Amino acid sequence: MFVRKLVEKASKKHRIGGISGLRAEDVSPRLAFHYGVPADAALLAYDPALHVLAVAIRNGQIKLFGRDNTQALLQSPSPVPSKFLRFAEGQRVLLNVNAKNQIEIWDIDTKKLCYVHPFEKEITAFSVLQNSFYIYVGDSFGNVSLLKLDLGQTCLVDMPYWIPFSESYGSGANVGNEVEVAFVSPQPLAENNRVLIIFRDGIMSLWDIKTSKVVSLSGKSMQQQSHQEAKAVTSACWACAKGSKIAIGFDSGDIYLWSIPDILNAQNLSSMGNQNLPLQRLNLGYKLDRVSIVSLRWVNSDGKAGRLYVNGFSDHAYLFQVLILNEESESRIVKMVLPLTEACQGMELVSGLSDPNKHKQSALVLLLKSGQICLYDDSEIERYLLHAQSRSPLALPNYSSVKLPYGDPSITAAKFYTSSPTAATSLDEDYFSSLATKYPWFLSMKDKHQTSTGSADIHKTRNLYVTGHLDGTIRFWDASCPLLLQNLMIKHQNEENSPSGTPITSLQFDMSSSILICGDRSGTVRIITFRKDSSDNIFSFLHAKQGESYNVRCIKLKGAVTSISLISNSKRVAVGTEKGIVSVVSIEDASILYQKQLECRVSGGIASLHLKCTAIMATTRIFC
Repeated sequence: MFVRKLVEKASKKHRIGGISGLRAEDVSPRLAFHYGVPADAALLAYDPALHVLAVAIRNGQIKLFGRDNTQALLQSPSPVPSKFLRFAEGQRVLLNVNAKNQIEIWDIDTKKLCYVHPFEKEITAFSVLQNSFYIYVGDSFGNVSLLKLDLGQTCLVDMPYWIPFSESYGSGANVGNEVEVAFVSPQPLAENNRVLIIFRDGIMSLWDIKTSKVVSLSGKSMQQQSHQEAKAVTSACWACAKGSKIAIGFDSGDIYLWSIPDILNAQNLSSMGNQNLPLQRLNLGYKLDRVSIVSLRWVNSDGKAGRLYVNGFSDHAYLFQVLILNEESESRIVKMVLPLTEACQGMELVSGLSDPNKHKQSALVLLLKSGQICLYDDSEIERYLLHAQSRSPLALPNYSSVKLPYGDPSITAAKFYTSSPTAATSLDEDYFSSLATKYPWFLSMKDKHQTSTGSADIHKTRNLYVTGHLDGTIRFWDASCPLLLQNLMIKHQNEENSPSGTPITSLQFDMSSSILICGDRSGTVRIITFRKDSSDNIFSFLHAKQGESYNVRCIKLKGAVTSISLISNSKRVAVGTEKGIVSVVSIEDASILYQKQLECRVSGGIASLHLKCTAIMATTRIFC
């Protein structure tokens, strides 16, 4: 109701013709740029050809990260979670399957949603046939449909070819007793001829596209166990380069390796076409606590023993392991447990994204439950496992967390200032480019140091972003372009000359006098006066260093500071607190000139106030 009245009031002012009146569009904020990983991130996808990492958010957003610090935030018209996120590698197209069973096609270049393909049934499996334009879609009725990506029209086309449950499942297929598809994927080395279908109960069907019939049917023993133990397939992946081995994970914590007839041994189909027993059961500790195997990923190691990445978590436990799968010997399992502090929701192996000078460096990107991203050097993981095969293992590889320079620690107060209303139009692209080269790589496995603009570039600063943080620090950012660079950080000290660590709750900065007023949760108000130099640039004070070129005066008020108001070049500042106290403080000596406690009917104190030359207007938190 408050927002509606504010808009109505702004509209009336605009019709009256007030030049400085609030307009309706002034209260319609729009996102111009987003940095980092949004909250509630849930899925990852990576395009190795374009070096683009996609992160799906539960509210329908998709965040893209590319080389040269490029980032983009895609907003879907359907604010629902994603079920599957896949790239058509090298085609600059991202496919997103949402919870409404709609397949969205996103153009990576234009950052626009080009097409939405509605699917009539519930999508339970999704696979993009890379190096082609075909997509396999498995549904809850056990069928597999074939779609084609039309790049010319940027849309999806339903193909007449499909794989019905009644023919792919085998003799046990009954109408009304369908089993949903849990996994569908083309067979390596036979991508255009064969597709493997794994049903939720563990039945595996290797389907020949040209002859439209089952080549191999396996997993009858898994089907029987699934009925006895009530377990279901939750993940699967190919576990060899030639498509002769598959790894399958269950919600019970079981992991099995199965043999699949590969295209190179087509003449032996009669002897190995139908198998009821797996090659091996991997005892990795997941089954003990019934930790569901959420995802599996196999990595070829250029002729060496391949690695299997196993991610499992449930409501009560989680475990992430990497192990070596040796083609010659399966007797001894060499594994490594990653010491994660929380469950992992998604994993991807990326290369050439963090550092342009190290294209071959691969990083294991893990998306944790809290939305935090951590990185492991994959070469260190491989080195650890290979060393552990014959000798005592090395120290566990270290990981690095992706920290957000604007959010670590969290921002608790912020203000934006500009040197001129037309400043944005006077900026040159060369300055933007120079800023980008100084900016820290987002997915870097190195220790991040805080990057800042050089003193010679401060005269080019047009916009200033001042932030107060949870740890009590105040930071000044060059906001001339979306890649914000820190100019100055002030760490407040307490009476014992140690960092205060008290969250900043409100701040105001007067550019003309270079005075910053900030308040924190303890009720301390600090008046920071910067020394000006002879430069004409109003941001020249940013040359200051910690404890130099500025002085600080403090005053302690009752209750956390909730609002601050001052007039440019004024000698007074008005401060409101959560206790409902309004104080007028002298900037020169930090003394109280006037103080009054207002009656607050609800908790929260003074939500906002405005200082004028002759009066103080204050408002409490009132909900209409």
